[in-house]
Amino acid sequence: MIARALDETLVPWVLALRWVVILVLVSSLPATTELLELHVHVPVIVATLAVLVAVNLGHRRLARALPAALRRHALFLNVAIDLVAITVFLAASGGAANPFSSILLVYVALGAALLPARAAFALAGLAALSFGALFLTPAESACCQEPVAPAFSNHLYGMWVAFILGACLVAFFVSRVRHAIEARDRELAELTARAERADKFAAVGTLAAGTAHELGTPLATISVFAGELESSPATAEQGAAIRAQVERCRAVLERMRPGARGEVAAGDADLADSVEAAVEVWRAAHPEADVRVESRGSAVVAMTKSDVEAAVCVLLDNALAATEAAAAAGPIVVRSGSERGSVFLTVEDEGVGVDPANVGRIGEPFFTTKETGQGMGLGLFVVRNLLEQLGGRLEVERRSPRGTAVRLCFAAKELASG
Repeated sequence: MIARALDETLVPWVLALRWVVILVLVSSLPATTELLELHVHVPVIVATLAVLVAVNLGHRRLARALPAALRRHALFLNVAIDLVAITVFLAASGGAANPFSSILLVYVALGAALLPARAAFALAGLAALSFGALFLTPAESACCQEPVAPAFSNHLYGMWVAFILGACLVAFFVSRVRHAIEARDRELAELTARAERADKFAAVGTLAAGTAHELGTPLATISVFAGELESSPATAEQGAAIRAQVERCRAVLERMRPGARGEVAAGDADLADSVEAAVEVWRAAHPEADVRVESRGSAVVAMTKSDVEAAVCVLLDNALAATEAAAAAGPIVVRSGSERGSVFLTVEDEGVGVDPANVGRIGEPFFTTKETGQGMGLGLFVVRNLLEQLGGRLEVERRSPRGTAVRLCFAAKELASG
C-alpha cells in the first residue's frame, strides 16, 4: 500500500519531466541537423514524439486499462517507456553520434532516487542496452553526412563503455544514499514517537499524582475496614482480598507518579513465580473467571516482581472484559516461559477480538476498545512503556476464529529450564 501511494505521488512528476524532455528533444533538432550535420528521419521522430504526447495526455485512462499487477509498478513503467522512446528518437537523429544520448543517464539517476535498488539497476541495464542499440541503427540515419573517421568511431564506443560504468555507479551510489536517508528518517521518526510517548507518559503521571493525592484518604479508610474484616474468622478471606486490591491500587498509582520509573532499577523477577502470584491475586478479585496457567520453562527477567504482576493483572482485566463482551465460554489462558532464546508472557482470550485497523493503536494512551466508562486505555500504555524502557516490547495478534493474544517479550537476565 505504501509503495502504491508513493507511485501515485511521484508519477505526476515523471509526467512533468516527460514534457520537459519532449521540449528538449524538439529543440535539439536544429543543432542536430545544422551544427552536427547528422541525418534526421523525420517520420520516425514525429511518430515517437506523438507517442510520448499521447501517453502523457491519456495517462490516467491507460493506467486504468493496465492489469493490477502492472499498475503497482506505474513509476517504473513510465521511466522505461521514456528510455525506449528517447532511444528511438536518437536512433532517428544520428544514433550513437548524437550527443543528446546523455539524457538517458538522467532517467537512470531518477530511477535510483525513487525506486528500489533492483528496479534501479534494471533501468540502468535498459539504458546501457539502449545506448548500445544506437550502434545498430542503419547507416543512412546514424551517420554524419561526411565519412566517419575510425578514431571518432572508437570514441563513440568509448563513450558507450563510459556510459555503462556511469549508469552503474549512479544506480549504486544514489540507491545507497537514498537508503541511508530513509534509514535516518525512520530513526528520527522512531525517536520522535518515543519522545511523544514519553511526554504523554509524563502527562499521565502528573494526572496520576493528583489522583493518588485524592484517593489516598479513601484507600486508607478501605484498608482500615479490610483490617477489621481480617480480624474476624468469618470474613478474614474477604478482608485479605480487599487489602490486596488496595495495595494493588497504591502500587499502580505509585508507578504512574512522575519520575517514578527513573527511580526504579531494572529488577530480576522470576517470571513463572511472578505470573503465578499475579494470577492468584487476580483470581481473588474475579473468582468467577476461568483462568488457566501454562509454563514453558522459566526465566529471570529484567523487571521487578511487582511490575510483572501488575502487567499480568492489566492483561487479565482486558481479557475478561473482551470475553464477557462476547459471552464466550472459553477460558483465559496465560502462557509464560522461554522459547528459542526469547522470554515471553502471552494472555489469550476468546473475546470479541480487535479490529485489524486498531491493532497498531493498542498501547496508545487513552485508546480503548471497551465501552464508554469501562476503561481509559491507560493500562496497556503503561505496560508498553515499562517494557520498552527495559528493552522489551508488546505485541498484539488476532486469534482465529476470534479472540486476542497479547504477548509481552521481555529482556531476559537468565534462562532456566523448568
